[in-house]
Amino acid sequence: MKPGDTHVTEDCRALSEILVRIGEKWSVLVVGVLANGPVRFNDIRRAVDGVSQRMLTLTLRGLERDGLVTRTVYP
Repeated sequence: MKPGDTHVTEDCRALSEILVRIGEKWSVLVVGVLANGPVRFNDIRRAVDGVSQRMLTLTLRGLERDGLVTRTVYP
């Protein structure tokens, strides 16, 4: 890497942030469940063995904040 190649460092930093998000245990499992389409919260909780309601909520909020999932409220 040359001293003037700052874009490489910025690219690595951006990639690291993405890997941190999707590399979390629960995030990977939740995204796997959601891969086939929309799923209700309780169905996700049943599909992801061992996740608490609180941890699932935090995981979904983080994924939504990062733009990886969208939340739709159904009646």
